[in-house]
Amino acid sequence: MKVLTWNVLHRVHAENYGEPAIQRWSDEPERVRRVVDLVSKALRVDGFGAALLQEVSGDVLEALRDHLPTWAVLDHPYPRMPRQKRPGAPMRDLSEHLVVIAPEGATVLRAQTFASDPGKGVLAVTLPSGLVVASTHVSWGPKSEAQLATLQELFHASSAPICLGGDFNAEREVLVRAFGAEVVMGTLPPGSPRTRPAEDATGGADIDHLLVCRAELSDLRVLEHSELSDHRPVAATVT
Repeated sequence: MKVLTWNVLHRVHAENYGEPAIQRWSDEPERVRRVVDLVSKALRVDGFGAALLQEVSGDVLEALRDHLPTWAVLDHPYPRMPRQKRPGAPMRDLSEHLVVIAPEGATVLRAQTFASDPGKGVLAVTLPSGLVVASTHVSWGPKSEAQLATLQELFHASSAPICLGGDFNAEREVLVRAFGAEVVMGTLPPGSPRTRPAEDATGGADIDHLLVCRAELSDLRVLEHSELSDHRPVAATVT
């Protein structure tokens, strides 16, 4: 099954930190439409079986559900409401969610906000096939240690194969050390675009990852995203 993970960029965070993506896409409803179109095309046209999303605003969540009525659009809302520190584009719903889009019949296995950060967490979903897919957003810095330990526990919550994807705010080597040999980390091909590009479009970091336990991962790649977010989507095939 093909899976993608993508931090779609909550508009409030983008405004607060001056992300270039929202300067290119000043019309937030149009950006929302383009984000939803990209995800919808991946699922309905390109053959993806699940999408693992982070920083999903209430506006994006509503649009996803409107455009994907035959899919299960499952979410975990954070208790923290993003706070606008400066005037920005109007939004109807400022709430922030983790989202997993999966085939109908998928059920939530775990929905958790990390104790150390009210705006980070994990949403794990069991698919009708038995595969577990999970979307996560991990804090940068010292808070991540306990959060990665929580994710490690998720791998042992059941005997099912699991695919975990998300914005880990850390390079691959950090996760290899944290999760150990039983977890298979995806490796991007040489020359791939950075998953978190730098503002000047050169350099950047690879902090968005897909990894599996009791499964195999292949064909890892970075997808085009029309600069809709400060992160690029990452895709792979899970067997």
